[in-house]
Amino acid sequence: MDRTDYMILNINSLSTLGKLRKQAYEKFNKLAKNQPIYRWNKDSWMQFESELDEKTLDDLDFESSTFISTDYDDKEINSKHPSSLCGLVNLGSTCFMNSVFQCLNNIPEFIIKILELNDEINAPIISEYKKLVKKMWSGKYNAINPSSLLDNIQDNLPHYSSYRQQDAQEFMNHFLHLIHAEFSIKTTLITELFYGQLQSTVKCLGCQQTEITNEPFTFLPLSMMNSNQKSVLYVKTDGEQRLVSIKVNSSIFFLKDLIDCFIKQHEPTLTSERIQAVQLVDNVITDLYDTRQSLRNIREEELAFVEHPEKTDNEKYIKCQFVDHSTNELFRPSILLICPNQNCSYLHLSEQIDQLLGHLCSMTNAPASAFQLFWRDRQEKTFKLNVETNRNENLPYISAIRITMATKWVDIYRKHCIINHSTDNSMLAKLLANFFREDYLDGDYHCLKCSKRTVAQHKSYLCLPLPHVLIIQLKRFIYDTNSNEKIDTYIRFPLYELDLNEYTVKDDNNNNKLENSSSTKYDLIAVANHTGSLLSGHYTTYAKNNEDKNWYLFDDQYVRKLNSDKDIVTKNAYILVYVQKNLIIKYNK
Repeated sequence: MDRTDYMILNINSLSTLGKLRKQAYEKFNKLAKNQPIYRWNKDSWMQFESELDEKTLDDLDFESSTFISTDYDDKEINSKHPSSLCGLVNLGSTCFMNSVFQCLNNIPEFIIKILELNDEINAPIISEYKKLVKKMWSGKYNAINPSSLLDNIQDNLPHYSSYRQQDAQEFMNHFLHLIHAEFSIKTTLITELFYGQLQSTVKCLGCQQTEITNEPFTFLPLSMMNSNQKSVLYVKTDGEQRLVSIKVNSSIFFLKDLIDCFIKQHEPTLTSERIQAVQLVDNVITDLYDTRQSLRNIREEELAFVEHPEKTDNEKYIKCQFVDHSTNELFRPSILLICPNQNCSYLHLSEQIDQLLGHLCSMTNAPASAFQLFWRDRQEKTFKLNVETNRNENLPYISAIRITMATKWVDIYRKHCIINHSTDNSMLAKLLANFFREDYLDGDYHCLKCSKRTVAQHKSYLCLPLPHVLIIQLKRFIYDTNSNEKIDTYIRFPLYELDLNEYTVKDDNNNNKLENSSSTKYDLIAVANHTGSLLSGHYTTYAKNNEDKNWYLFDDQYVRKLNSDKDIVTKNAYILVYVQKNLIIKYNK
């Protein structure tokens, strides 16, 4: 449409989309009934259906002097939007539902199977959900009103009729069960894609009798401890780097308090002046934090403590960088060295540099020929440092030392220097290990063979084959008679290759599954996030689009592309949706 050919239409921003639609179609002498209206948004036209007619122009972000149209080519609209990038209107505290739908909407195999289903005569949930999915995947809509589907859900589950905040995990479980229940067969696309088997073994320590039971699951509920610890990368002056876990309490609000806790628990001989808190991204220090800064404003996964060596008034700090000789990229965090304020030579730095080279050699067994030394002045000019011939030579205005290492040895160093997360309770792997660990049932187990209550050992396993879609719930909410509490603990979880192999056992009684579903590795496809408290919270979704492979934020009717994969792992993650790697689904309805 030529936007130079237009007419002026005046309307109040508090008017509804329906009123705008009526006036626009009257202006052009067209019938407005159930016809879309289009709004120019940056570089494309966005379509708004009559389902949004009750929303005000303010609600839908219509700005002053906005171009609208009543006739636009659907083919051009389709070419502008990747499939499934569509918001959902909040119907009144229904963000929990929208978040769940966006998680499911970005599981390609699930959506394909939904769209392939025939219209079921006695399946109102499936019928309405299929209609919603078709619209969301059409690429025509900026946002859709899911009220028709919600009406049908409320008919089956009156619990959701109150339009108040609900638990997203409970709703996802109920919704998948509703779809499954509308089929007249035992095995459905829900059981094929989402169901797995947990094997529970209980061994009586009196008579050694072992009882084995299997039960289906659609979620792995992982218990968490409250925010009583922080994980920080600690970089020492001798080159060592390790992840430390710092126990904290509710009084720890500022970075200074966290540093004091770290020193008390891990390095009591240090003073707080010798610790610099930094933002570390891909081994690059991107910011120096003020100790008065609130911990709420710091991404824990990017926080590092860098130890400073002690210096006198006649000495200064210079940076020491560790660089891959081939790529010129940093392969580990920089540290600080000390040298005289004036007339610095290699001899003043040799002991510190030798210590660092010794650290690198101990990790890689690299020969001396693997390293080269350079120094930089204040103008960032780089000079090679010849240790043999220039030991006493003055290095004027030195600002940095660079230790370069051949790529072969860099790769070895990276493998050996992977931070050991095995004792880090903020890791998803640790939560999984706790879920599947062997526990004692002291006096709570009635042994059939002993005919009495006895001490027993209990352990759970995942049965092979594993489900295609693995849904993990991070149990952030505590409901009991004493409190309604939310756990804000930051949990690190992998975006790729989550491997569950160590927790699996083969189930010989379940041989009719898909052959490829024995894969134990998963990639993340979506995350449902919860911000706020139990009484006043909000759900959003991060999901990976199957077409362009980019991650997007879905916040009710708003959809935005994420700048980086690093934005996905936050302390707000509540539901993690993983999909098996390299699996081709062959499902017969």
